[in-house]
Amino acid sequence: MKFSLSLKYNAVPEWQEKYINYTGLKKTIYALQAEQLGQSTSDNGVSTAKAGSSTDDAESSNDGHKLSGFMKVFKKKSAVDETTYEMDDLESQTNTSTSASGSHDPKQIFLSKLQDELAKIEEFFKLKEAEVLIGYNSLMSEAEVNKIYVASNDFMDDSRSILSRKSSITQEVLHTANSFNLPVEVTKKGEIVYHEHTPVPDVEDEDDDDDHSFSQHSALLSDADFDMETQISIKKRSTQLFIELSQLKAFIELNRLGFSKITKKFDKTMGTNLRDTLFNTNVFYEHSYTFSARTDMALEDRLKTIVAVYASATGRPRALDTCRAELTSHVKEHIVWERTTVWKEMVALQNRAENRADIKGITTNAGSEHELFDLEYYTWKLPFPIKNKHMKIENFKLPKFFNTARTYKLIFIIIVTIILLAVPTFNDEAEHRCMALLACVALLWATEAIPLFATSLLCPLLCVLFRVIKDSDGHVESASKASAYVLSMMWSSTIMVLLGGFALAAALSKYNIARIAASYILALPGDRPRYILLAIMSVALFLSMWISNVATPVLCYSLLSTILRQLPHDAPLAQALILGVALACNIAGMASPISSPQNVVAMDYLTPYGIGWGQWLGTAVPVSIIALVLVWLMLCLTFKLNTHKVAKVRPIREKFTLKQWFIMFVFIMTIILWCVLTKIQSAFGDAGEIAVIPLVLFFGTGLLTTSDMNNFPWSIVVLAMGSLALGKAVSSSGLLSTIAGALQRKIMDYDVWVILIIFGLLILVIGTFVSHTVSAIIIIPLVQEIGDSLADKKASPVLIFGTALLASCGMGLASSGFPNVTAISMTDQVGRRYLNVGTFITRGVPASLLAYIVVITVGYGIMHGLLK
Repeated sequence: MKFSLSLKYNAVPEWQEKYINYTGLKKTIYALQAEQLGQSTSDNGVSTAKAGSSTDDAESSNDGHKLSGFMKVFKKKSAVDETTYEMDDLESQTNTSTSASGSHDPKQIFLSKLQDELAKIEEFFKLKEAEVLIGYNSLMSEAEVNKIYVASNDFMDDSRSILSRKSSITQEVLHTANSFNLPVEVTKKGEIVYHEHTPVPDVEDEDDDDDHSFSQHSALLSDADFDMETQISIKKRSTQLFIELSQLKAFIELNRLGFSKITKKFDKTMGTNLRDTLFNTNVFYEHSYTFSARTDMALEDRLKTIVAVYASATGRPRALDTCRAELTSHVKEHIVWERTTVWKEMVALQNRAENRADIKGITTNAGSEHELFDLEYYTWKLPFPIKNKHMKIENFKLPKFFNTARTYKLIFIIIVTIILLAVPTFNDEAEHRCMALLACVALLWATEAIPLFATSLLCPLLCVLFRVIKDSDGHVESASKASAYVLSMMWSSTIMVLLGGFALAAALSKYNIARIAASYILALPGDRPRYILLAIMSVALFLSMWISNVATPVLCYSLLSTILRQLPHDAPLAQALILGVALACNIAGMASPISSPQNVVAMDYLTPYGIGWGQWLGTAVPVSIIALVLVWLMLCLTFKLNTHKVAKVRPIREKFTLKQWFIMFVFIMTIILWCVLTKIQSAFGDAGEIAVIPLVLFFGTGLLTTSDMNNFPWSIVVLAMGSLALGKAVSSSGLLSTIAGALQRKIMDYDVWVILIIFGLLILVIGTFVSHTVSAIIIIPLVQEIGDSLADKKASPVLIFGTALLASCGMGLASSGFPNVTAISMTDQVGRRYLNVGTFITRGVPASLLAYIVVITVGYGIMHGLLK
């Protein structure tokens, strides 16, 4: 959750305007950045990077010098209360300081804004504290009058009653209240009274002593009744005061966090070091009353006193922890700010894309509660009504969903499937039915008539209903045995590797490790647009290797947000950056076994041939780098990148914590174990067992939570599970062997390289128009059978490996793979898209051909040399 949302949800609604104006300060920072960039552009080519080229030590010294005038404001103390300062003095000092330092100094402008926010918070806090302390002192007086004593604990002596603190509290309340002109007075009994209206004086009955003599025979309330009412009153007032004091404490904590985070953002944007200078040394709060340690201690002490009074009033003077828990339950639950994982950000981005009305041209009425349940109909009036005893039909109604593209697709697929079932296509009945099954599933995936994962869930059901699974003797299995077999195939080592990769991605993103590493790479090119493009594409390639090319675009676009904010939505540089990330992530889909879902599926087929992580990385990394450079050159030639100036990206300078080092250790250990799996297979057995290590260590230690697990892209997991089940079922039917045998007779004289070129073009087209994962699911089992039927022992692993790499090369359309879908949904701050379909076609198709050429040339040579 962003801090601005955390502030919104955790703030007391009535105090919203009194908290730090976090959003306004962010806008100030962006305005200062834009102004600084504009000045650097017009100043004879002097770049922003040169302006910020001084060392961190020099920046710290300069910051300290500029803060000297700022901190003088807080040295003006009141003669009455040394912890406060006069507001008039603050304003005059602020104006003097700002004018003296120059109105165009970003640091001084930002410091002035912080100063204004601090003054606003100080004034409001003192006012609210004065009001709360009036009620607090009144409760203490009532508790003392009713002889409610606080039990001994770690913050009070045994003999100390509430009355022992009453005098000092009274003086403090009076002083604070008088400073805000609150109508307060001290009664003869020492009670502080807050008059909202004209007070009515108490008239004490001089004959009170006589009441006791007849009270037991009176119909009026007795002393015991008054004691019970008093206890209830004290309990209610204690609860209310506990809530109010807790709100004051949360007010301090939220604003303190807000000051720290907004200053951190200023440092990252402007390249300064104010956060360390202001907050890590506590200079900013040195003369503040609200944020002083004394105020924190006083609030906590009063909270403990309230708990003790509540405990005594409820007859549980020793159960302080229980009573505090009861009181805390009445306080508004605090929504904790935490860093989200990249998977959660990806889900949020997809939801925003799906909910945008302009994508499908549908305008929804969010206020209508019945839209979820109601159907829309086409209505035709009948020439004559149909009547009987129970009903009368005057109109013919047809639900509108029957007249949609999805319905027509489903009807077409059902008709094709029925025709294939009715017309014999193979001599073997199981193979004949399997052909119909394969066509049905392939069309469902290709047309997306239903979601991809829904089709995958349908696969095991259709495999059983179509009776395509055979036993080792070639006989069709019964439904019960076929069901047990196909369902068991859905959970395998492949799925565990997929989940292990998701866990690594979640940990690296949640604890900011991926962002920190990426920021250093992005900082290398300075403010030169074409090298910024190369840097972000390199970041996308590197991150995709370890956190998958499904999640990497989301992370890269968040890193680019500061640059994109400076550019119009139709700026060539903005389009090149968005498109460059998408194309780089597609290319990176072949870089490692966990960089894309199709690679995870391919590894399941390559494992029997002794191909592991080492061989994959040795082949795919050089191919990916060469393809990336070629695509970068193509983007530089087709986009005018120098039309806009951008600020230099600054690295995130944060020291790693113990948690971050632990995550890095687990990450590196897991990758190493996967790479050397063939050497340690006798110990672990399969890559899926190694994937258990990061899952257990991250979730078992609490580094990742149940919420993080729920945010995994389970639709991808289900898609992989369905594809594995379908592949095993089709292989079991014998259909692939029959097709491979027929093709083998026609291509038996072809070289393996030529076969790879042919099937490479096929999978490139399917991957472009359908999806990378689906194309790999359909083609890989087929090329495996063809390779096994050839004389060359390397044919099968080379064809499987090459097909898996080429599956990632289809990137010509906006729907070609997860990175492109993410890129086309990117919009600026007012909802305008950066890219259109035409941009994808004119750059994506050449990029696909370049990557294809690299795979079938450089990739084939490396594969043939590395594979045994």
